[in-house]
Amino acid sequence: MANELGKWSVNYLPGEGGRYTGTLGLDEGALKFTSLYESSNKTIVKAIFMDVGSFAAAGGHTVYRYSDDDELHVELPVTEIATVHAAKKGLLKQAVVTMRDGEEFVFDHGMLNVKKMVEAIDSVITT
Repeated sequence: MANELGKWSVNYLPGEGGRYTGTLGLDEGALKFTSLYESSNKTIVKAIFMDVGSFAAAGGHTVYRYSDDDELHVELPVTEIATVHAAKKGLLKQAVVTMRDGEEFVFDHGMLNVKKMVEAIDSVITT
Protein backbone atom coordinates (compact mmCIF):
# COMPACT_ATOMS: atom_id res chain seq x y z
CA MET A 1 0.00 0.00 0.00
CA ALA A 2 1.36 3.39 -0.99
CA ASN A 3 1.81 6.16 1.56
CA GLU A 4 -0.65 9.00 1.18
CA LEU A 5 1.24 12.25 0.66
CA GLY A 6 -1.76 14.56 0.50
CA LYS A 7 -5.52 14.72 0.29
CA TRP A 8 -7.67 17.70 -0.69
CA SER A 9 -11.33 18.51 -1.36
CA VAL A 10 -11.40 19.99 -4.87
CA ASN A 11 -13.44 20.44 -8.00
CA TYR A 12 -12.20 18.71 -11.15
CA LEU A 13 -12.86 20.79 -14.28
CA PRO A 14 -12.66 18.55 -17.37
CA GLY A 15 -11.55 20.28 -20.56
CA GLU A 16 -14.75 19.06 -22.21
CA GLY A 17 -16.87 20.96 -19.71
CA GLY A 18 -18.47 20.10 -16.42
CA ARG A 19 -17.48 20.26 -12.79
CA TYR A 20 -17.05 17.39 -10.36
CA THR A 21 -16.69 17.89 -6.63
CA GLY A 22 -14.65 15.26 -4.83
CA THR A 23 -11.35 14.27 -3.27
CA LEU A 24 -7.89 14.48 -4.78
CA GLY A 25 -5.34 12.13 -3.23
CA LEU A 26 -1.61 11.83 -3.86
CA ASP A 27 0.73 8.92 -3.22
CA GLU A 28 4.10 7.89 -4.68
CA GLY A 29 2.42 6.22 -7.65
CA ALA A 30 -0.49 8.38 -8.73
CA LEU A 31 -2.62 11.46 -8.34
CA LYS A 32 -6.19 10.19 -7.92
CA PHE A 33 -9.47 12.08 -8.02
CA THR A 34 -12.78 10.50 -7.01
CA SER A 35 -15.96 12.48 -7.38
CA LEU A 36 -18.63 12.75 -4.73
CA TYR A 37 -21.09 14.28 -7.18
CA GLU A 38 -21.34 16.12 -10.48
CA SER A 39 -21.61 19.78 -9.59
CA SER A 40 -22.12 21.63 -12.88
CA ASN A 41 -25.13 22.57 -14.90
CA LYS A 42 -23.54 21.51 -18.19
CA THR A 43 -21.67 18.26 -18.67
CA ILE A 44 -20.63 16.51 -21.84
CA VAL A 45 -20.97 13.00 -20.45
CA LYS A 46 -19.72 10.91 -23.36
CA ALA A 47 -16.44 12.85 -23.48
CA ILE A 48 -15.82 12.23 -19.79
CA PHE A 49 -16.62 8.52 -19.62
CA MET A 50 -13.87 7.16 -21.81
CA ASP A 51 -13.90 3.53 -22.93
CA VAL A 52 -11.24 1.01 -23.91
CA GLY A 53 -11.15 2.34 -27.49
CA SER A 54 -10.19 5.76 -26.16
CA PHE A 55 -7.42 4.14 -24.14
CA ALA A 56 -5.82 2.82 -27.32
CA ALA A 57 -6.39 6.09 -29.18
CA ALA A 58 -4.66 8.00 -26.37
CA GLY A 59 -1.44 6.11 -27.01
CA GLY A 60 -1.99 3.38 -24.44
CA HIS A 61 -1.63 5.49 -21.31
CA THR A 62 -2.63 3.76 -18.12
CA VAL A 63 -4.93 6.61 -17.23
CA TYR A 64 -7.18 8.90 -17.16
CA ARG A 65 -10.93 8.86 -16.72
CA TYR A 66 -13.34 6.04 -16.07
CA SER A 67 -16.74 5.66 -14.48
CA ASP A 68 -18.51 2.92 -12.59
CA ASP A 69 -21.80 4.86 -12.97
CA ASP A 70 -21.63 5.96 -9.33
CA GLU A 71 -18.40 7.95 -9.31
CA LEU A 72 -16.05 9.66 -11.73
CA HIS A 73 -12.41 8.69 -11.31
CA VAL A 74 -9.29 10.37 -12.67
CA GLU A 75 -6.01 8.57 -12.10
CA LEU A 76 -2.79 10.19 -13.24
CA PRO A 77 0.37 8.09 -12.81
CA VAL A 78 3.15 10.33 -11.51
CA THR A 79 5.49 8.94 -14.17
CA GLU A 80 3.22 10.45 -16.84
CA ILE A 81 2.96 13.92 -15.24
CA ALA A 82 5.21 16.49 -16.93
CA THR A 83 4.46 19.60 -14.85
CA VAL A 84 2.15 21.10 -12.27
CA HIS A 85 1.57 24.78 -11.63
CA ALA A 86 -0.74 27.09 -9.73
CA ALA A 87 -3.21 29.21 -11.67
CA LYS A 88 -5.73 31.82 -10.67
CA LYS A 89 -9.09 32.48 -12.31
CA GLY A 90 -10.65 35.46 -10.60
CA LEU A 91 -10.72 34.60 -6.91
CA LEU A 92 -10.49 30.86 -7.62
CA LYS A 93 -7.18 29.07 -7.24
CA GLN A 94 -6.32 26.03 -9.31
CA ALA A 95 -3.66 23.37 -9.65
CA VAL A 96 -3.06 22.59 -13.32
CA VAL A 97 -1.45 19.23 -14.06
CA THR A 98 0.04 18.76 -17.53
CA MET A 99 0.71 15.24 -18.72
CA ARG A 100 3.66 14.27 -20.94
CA ASP A 101 1.29 14.09 -23.94
CA GLY A 102 0.17 17.70 -23.33
CA GLU A 103 -3.26 16.96 -21.85
CA GLU A 104 -4.16 19.24 -18.94
CA PHE A 105 -6.15 18.44 -15.82
CA VAL A 106 -7.49 21.34 -13.76
CA PHE A 107 -8.25 20.91 -10.06
CA ASP A 108 -10.01 23.94 -8.58
CA HIS A 109 -9.58 24.57 -4.84
CA GLY A 110 -12.00 27.48 -4.63
CA MET A 111 -10.60 30.46 -2.77
CA LEU A 112 -8.16 28.26 -0.82
CA ASN A 113 -4.45 28.40 -1.55
CA VAL A 114 -3.05 25.64 -3.79
CA LYS A 115 0.61 26.18 -2.94
CA LYS A 116 0.98 23.10 -0.70
CA MET A 117 -0.96 20.95 -3.18
CA VAL A 118 1.26 22.04 -6.09
CA GLU A 119 4.43 21.55 -4.02
CA ALA A 120 3.36 18.04 -2.95
CA ILE A 121 2.61 16.98 -6.53
CA ASP A 122 5.80 18.57 -7.82
CA SER A 123 7.91 16.79 -5.19
CA VAL A 124 6.72 13.42 -6.47
CA ILE A 125 7.13 14.12 -10.17
CA THR A 126 10.62 15.60 -9.89
CA THR A 127 12.07 12.69 -7.94
